Amino acid sequence: MEHLTMAQQKQLTKSILDADVAPDCDIYNLFIHSVCSAMKRSGFSRPVIADRMNDALRAQNNDVDQAKLNKWLAPSQPHFMPMHYLPALCYAVRSTEPANILLKPILFKAVDQRSQLLQQHAELQMEIEERTAMQRYISESLLNNVEQD
Repeated sequence: MEHLTMAQQKQLTKSILDADVAPDCDIYNLFIHSVCSAMKRSGFSRPVIADRMNDALRAQNNDVDQAKLNKWLAPSQPHFMPMHYLPALCYAVRSTEPANILLKPILFKAVDQRSQLLQQHAELQMEIEERTAMQRYISESLLNNVEQD
């Protein structure tokens, strides 16, 4: 493998958020497709999804209804879903895929905090087991040395 210059190494580790060239963020149609796919996978009808969004938004006047969802999800329509509704949408369709599609151009992903904690727990458990094995090895080595003396 060829050696990279310091400038090349810095460029490789540079966040895309700091990049000089803007990423291609024209992902509206892909976003709409991901929402529609997530809706189908959820098994909920559009009225139920609208109700779930309203529940999550704590909407007292049912801001979201099937007609609005249809307008927001039709690529030919000039009306877009307000972005602050995205968490409610993800809850309603039981998927973070729409959020991930929006974050993909900047190389980020929505991550489940519970999954992160479970992974961290597993890593710590493995570390405990490795240290226990090392401690056992050291103890056995010490006992063998005492017996040899």
